[in-house]
Amino acid sequence: MAAPAWIGLALFVVTMPAHFLLETDDSLALAAVTLALIGGAYIGFGAADGRRSVFWFELGVAVFFGAAAVSGLLWHWVALPLGLAVHALWDLAHHNLGRLARVPHWYIPFCVVFDLMAAAFLVLLYTR
Repeated sequence: MAAPAWIGLALFVVTMPAHFLLETDDSLALAAVTLALIGGAYIGFGAADGRRSVFWFELGVAVFFGAAAVSGLLWHWVALPLGLAVHALWDLAHHNLGRLARVPHWYIPFCVVFDLMAAAFLVLLYTR
């Protein structure tokens, strides 16, 4: 596993135990904020890319992840791990695909590992 993926795993290991210290509603809120922030990262990548159409597209996708985060709070918790899993796919879509925002090469494995580990963790946490 490459160094960025290990860093994604380390970030997961450091951050997810906080959920054990929180009441369920607070844990859901933390997961929702995490998903919204992760989804919003591509707004910055879209702006840095310099292509206006790419920025607006990335902004629209970030709104989708924000909506998934809100859905996890207001509708059902399953929207949160689903949103994280879809975000991992979104990360992979940026690998060598010039039509989307240019992303630092290290970011994709870092974020895919974190997204998938966090998604699995949340499913296990909320189904226990």
